[in-house]
Amino acid sequence: MTPATKSAQVQTQATIRIADFTTLPNLLSLARIAGVAAAVLLYFEGHPRVTVILGTAACLTDHLDGYLARRLGQESVLGAMLDQAADSFTTAIAMAMLVIAGGFPFVFLLIFLLREFWVATVRRYAALGHVEIPSHIVGKLATAFMYYAMMLMAIALMLDIPEAIAAWMRPLAVFGMAAGLALSCLSGVRYTLVLAGKAR
Repeated sequence: MTPATKSAQVQTQATIRIADFTTLPNLLSLARIAGVAAAVLLYFEGHPRVTVILGTAACLTDHLDGYLARRLGQESVLGAMLDQAADSFTTAIAMAMLVIAGGFPFVFLLIFLLREFWVATVRRYAALGHVEIPSHIVGKLATAFMYYAMMLMAIALMLDIPEAIAAWMRPLAVFGMAAGLALSCLSGVRYTLVLAGKAR
């Protein structure tokens, strides 16, 4: 093996530096995880209003981190992975809280977790074969649907709003979550088909 070949192999190995986490888009992804976790803890401590405000602010960064990464030229594999991890964690923990609060049926959480397990398995298998499966617009749209559905349900359950308004917000949130889960499963099928196509 020549020195040039060795150098090329070293350069293609994945390395993570502390500085990689300190770009603004990646900090926003990490802040989304911390913000939603804090919001859930505050809910169980009896602060529903703060939960809604903090949770909503944290979830809105889902749109902002990707935009800033493209705008600032800071797109990276680590950033994409952090964004995906933040989406999975924040959706799972927020949905679990809303299931406990009586907003969404448990089956919604079950479907989401099963889909995340499958997609993580597919991505892991693809990585072993050095195949990258990029995110798709369907998956991003699914996440947006689920975030806004959770925001509507949280407002309906946790804020002192007229019951007449809460009564139409709750079914709208359930419908939005169902649509988001359907799109999410569709994106999971697409990722699987992409991997199958690469394997042939």
